[in-house]
Amino acid sequence: MSNKLAPSIRLSFPLMALVFQVAIIGLFAGFVDYKAITEGKFSITYPVFQDVNAVVVIGFGFLLTFLKRYAHSGLAFNLFLAALAVQWATFLEGALLDTLQEGIQISLKSIIRAELNAVSAVISIGAVVGVMSPIQLLLMVALELTCFVVDQWFLKSWLSIDPDTSVMHLHLFGAFFGLTASRVLYRSGLCNGHEKEGSLPISELFSMIGTIFLWMFWPSFNSALLDTRLQRSRAVFNTYYALAACSVSVFAVSTLVHNKGKIDMANIRNATLSGGVAIGLSAPLIDSPYIAMIVGFTAGVISTLGVVYLKRCLETRMKLHDTCGVLYTHGLPGIIGGIVYVVLIFLTSPVPNKSLNYEGSPINKAVAIIVTLSASLVTGLIAGQCVNWHLQRERI
Repeated sequence: MSNKLAPSIRLSFPLMALVFQVAIIGLFAGFVDYKAITEGKFSITYPVFQDVNAVVVIGFGFLLTFLKRYAHSGLAFNLFLAALAVQWATFLEGALLDTLQEGIQISLKSIIRAELNAVSAVISIGAVVGVMSPIQLLLMVALELTCFVVDQWFLKSWLSIDPDTSVMHLHLFGAFFGLTASRVLYRSGLCNGHEKEGSLPISELFSMIGTIFLWMFWPSFNSALLDTRLQRSRAVFNTYYALAACSVSVFAVSTLVHNKGKIDMANIRNATLSGGVAIGLSAPLIDSPYIAMIVGFTAGVISTLGVVYLKRCLETRMKLHDTCGVLYTHGLPGIIGGIVYVVLIFLTSPVPNKSLNYEGSPINKAVAIIVTLSASLVTGLIAGQCVNWHLQRERI
């Protein structure tokens, strides 16, 4: 993305955006209505909605500003794509996941779930920001959201996985969908870096604002869809201590592996949130803070080492370019979180019910994670091919 778009994009992008928005308005007019709510429930849920909204708009928006060339457009396009994604996700979720016969009914919880789905698309964009044109980003968001909601529908229909649980696979799906699409769009000139991919002190500062916002609101993010007070309180406490332990480990390891013994802001930006990602699925299950701290600490160490040692290897050997480091912020921590979740389910589920046809089975949960990961890789590859048109566009 740049300040001056190619002539073809100046026409096709606004046209496609307007057509997409008008189509969504038509779908809402025909199928969507508001659900009756109670005052007490709304008052409880609205603060959570505010926190999740801050994560999507402010947190992830400022996180993209570290690129010196794309800071302004990254922040603005995050808002544009998030606004479009929430609307599309609301319709898709209502059409595929809701069981009501009288049409799609919107509640505050359904909007929160739509925003969580939108986060998966924003994560995917992080892998390809600067490589795609605006129209390609729009297409990719629409495809990614559709594939992710279909994945949740499949898990609900065939494995009896609650959508409130499967939506928390967003880190895995978003990261590997974006990485696979990035692999399709790879150019040989990216293996040695590019001057436009660099950052400035001021752009790093603004990016850290995004990291801090995400750090502050991540406990609300992980507990947004939980029903009981016990689950919500556990999720908030465990997420907070996982983030705290993760942050300490990231600062320590970053200094340790730096050739001058300095703190690398790229490591801090990418890795300090990995603890919150890793604890996401299992946060309501953990009843001791030290377990959450171990998970966060481990995620922080692995994420930091991945940024330092794995990034260049993937670019040169596997031709996998990851602009924002979504593999280390979301992908690897998501895998760690999936493993921890399955182990906890195995330890806490009744022995006779460790089978695939039981909803609470660890095998059931493990298969769901494998299905989501596989779906993200396959659909990301297909989406990458779909958006890889020969358009005039600006690339890094």
